[in-house]
Amino acid sequence: MAVKRMDNVGIVVEDLGGTIDFFRELGLELEGRSTIEGEWAGRVTG
Repeated sequence: MAVKRMDNVGIVVEDLGGTIDFFRELGLELEGRSTIEGEWAGRVTG
């Protein structure tokens, strides 16, 4: 079964570049990136 679409996924990683490469090797395509900051970001990402 092929992944057709993935939405609203938040993954906390130490090596963002390596993680992006991993998902690209699985056939996924990066459509955008964003940065979140502040107290809320700290609470939801640990």
